[in-house]
This record gives sequence, C-alpha cells and structure tokens, in this order.
Amino acid sequence: MPELTRGRSYALAVACAEKGKIILSMALKNPVRRAVACDGVPLRRRITASAAKMRIDTEAVPGATGMVAWRMGKVDK
Repeated sequence: MPELTRGRSYALAVACAEKGKIILSMALKNPVRRAVACDGVPLRRRITASAAKMRIDTEAVPGATGMVAWRMGKVDK
C-alpha cells in the first residue's frame, strides 16, 4: 500500500503481460474498478491523493495468465 502526501499528484502506470485481462481496483475518494488487457501496454492514470494510504488490488479474469507490475511516481506541479 503506497504512502501518499495528501493533495499531491501522482502518476500511476499498471501493466499486465501475457494473455487475458485483469481487474484493477484503486481505493480512492471515488473508487476505480477497471478491466486491463494483458497485452503489455500500461494503463496510465494521474491521481491526486485524498488520503495518506491508497489500496491497489488486481484480480485475474478467469483464464488470464501472466504477471502484473505497477509503478507510481510524483508529478511535478
């Protein structure tokens, strides 16, 4: 669970490589739940932290195989 600075903007990139899809869930002020294809192309999203911690979860859609990676970095103002 990444530790964030409230009000600070971050860039999140999530990628799944192999086949199928995953469901990405992010516990934000307005929770996000989105399907991501396991095609190696990262999903990029800008996030403004509303809390000190944010939960990021992934779950495989039945039949999906591969691996998931994510990276979060601070965005300069």
